[in-house]
Amino acid sequence: MSDESSFRPRLVLRFGITGHRPPRLVEDRHDTIKEQCAEIFRLAQQSLEELQPRHPDVFSSEPAQAKLVSSLAEGADVLAAEAALESGLHLSACLPFPPEVYAKDFGEEEWRRTAALIEKADSILALTDYSRGDEAGYEIAGQIVLGQSDILVAVWDGEAARGRGGTTQIIAEAVARHQPVIHVDATGGSEPELLWSGLHAAIPDRPSVDGVERADARKALPALIEALCAPPASNGQAFVRDMIDPQDKRRERVVAWPMMLGLTGARAWSKLNFTPGDAGESVRQSRDLALPFAQNGHFGTMLNGPLLKRFGRVDAHANYYALRFRSSFVSNFAMAGLAVLLALSGLLFPEAKKLLIAAELLVILLIIANTRGANRINFHARWLERRHLAERLRQLMLTATLGRLSLRDVEDGTRDPGWTSWYARASARELGLVNATFDREYLTKARDTMVALIADQAGYHRNNARAMHHANHRLHKLGDWMFSGTILACIAYLVLSLTIGTKVGIGRFGMTEIVTFLTALFPALAAALYGIRMQGDFAATSERSSVIAHRLERLKVAIEMDPLRYDRLVERSRRLSEIMLADVQQWHLHYETRPLSLPG
Repeated sequence: MSDESSFRPRLVLRFGITGHRPPRLVEDRHDTIKEQCAEIFRLAQQSLEELQPRHPDVFSSEPAQAKLVSSLAEGADVLAAEAALESGLHLSACLPFPPEVYAKDFGEEEWRRTAALIEKADSILALTDYSRGDEAGYEIAGQIVLGQSDILVAVWDGEAARGRGGTTQIIAEAVARHQPVIHVDATGGSEPELLWSGLHAAIPDRPSVDGVERADARKALPALIEALCAPPASNGQAFVRDMIDPQDKRRERVVAWPMMLGLTGARAWSKLNFTPGDAGESVRQSRDLALPFAQNGHFGTMLNGPLLKRFGRVDAHANYYALRFRSSFVSNFAMAGLAVLLALSGLLFPEAKKLLIAAELLVILLIIANTRGANRINFHARWLERRHLAERLRQLMLTATLGRLSLRDVEDGTRDPGWTSWYARASARELGLVNATFDREYLTKARDTMVALIADQAGYHRNNARAMHHANHRLHKLGDWMFSGTILACIAYLVLSLTIGTKVGIGRFGMTEIVTFLTALFPALAAALYGIRMQGDFAATSERSSVIAHRLERLKVAIEMDPLRYDRLVERSRRLSEIMLADVQQWHLHYETRPLSLPG
């Protein structure tokens, strides 16, 4: 895979399968069920092959690929897996127990059939936390299959659940999280139906199996695949160029924001960086997330190759646009203060009034050009979009090692998800199921990786909280000094005017001119400092980073005290994702209401 093509996701669609086992699934229905599944898979592959040529600038040139994830239990799982392989799909196996334990749940003939499918699977995940026949093992495997799937194929008789983690429970959960379900009737009473909240005119918050809209699966499938896999039609060209441009030119020096941090003491001068870090630096800083899993088959290759590169590029772009946006508003307020200084200097240097007015006009024009340029490029929106995507990809590198692709966890997918969510999902589909046995050694590796990420992020937020608090405190104090200077100048003028008169001055400058200059300049500079504080949101950022660091540190302690179990690690990884993405959401809320504008 070339360096440029590694940033173009491959067009991949992922099916999951859930369904009944004998005796609930009667044998005389097997051939019909298998043929209906095969028809769905062939139609899906055809739809993917028609979709890919319509977006050559977005998808890689690799052939479009449909995959099935299955627990390969006797009955529906095996029938769908055989249909998938015969239809040209790839198969991934998610087993509730290691194969040698799982075999004891089968008869000899049935196990030979399942074992043959396991041999053909391109990746195999096996849980080890559960004993033979434990329903919890089947439930967890079903949850993994659900999390790995764009579309769930459900071979179901329409009746209520008869056990933990059964077909009905999995279908209900899929519908509730807005995941499309293709119902293959296990009784033969109806043709395959699509159950999906995306069919509703007004999408319900939490749809149910009984209330969700239905459609003919064969007729609806091409449009469904288009909705799930096609890139969004709006406002995506800049994003695509950013991601696939082989020449990354975002390395110019940016001065205003780093200078402000240095002048306020928020950063040591020796640690100021006037040039944004490149993608290689972001990759190096995050390599420890991916490297421990390098030997886990295709998953490990993807994780340490294209996915890590994609994260590195988008993280570097997010840092670049953040630096440009922050420098833009710092420059604006600094130049606004300079414009006031130039205007007031005419009181002290009347002979240079024309030159000062010309300089003031130039500064004002620079402020306008800076504001319009920043808004035209849309620095703040690009920053937040890319920061959101970077965090999604960072979390994916962690959660995917536990079998969680988060295809339906963030947005419900029934509306235009935007380029960032689309790109994260496309990358997750391509990454797929990890090839691993979730034994103690593997879970220890996953836990240690999670703990290391939490420690790194907690340290970052602790440092950021201190830096932002320090910058806010210094800017606040400096503003207070400006107002104090204004008060002192007013008092000095009143005292001197009442005692020795206003004729005195300093050199060629009279007292009236000096006091007028200072009492106008100091409040203007204080207002500029206040504008920087409010636009930069220093106080709230410091508080937010402090809270996030505290939550991360508590989570780290909890993980280290937990028994080493898969379900606990999954729950902790969900909590970590919530904490990290909440920070990005807060930035969105802040800057949606405070776009860059002319200071005034």
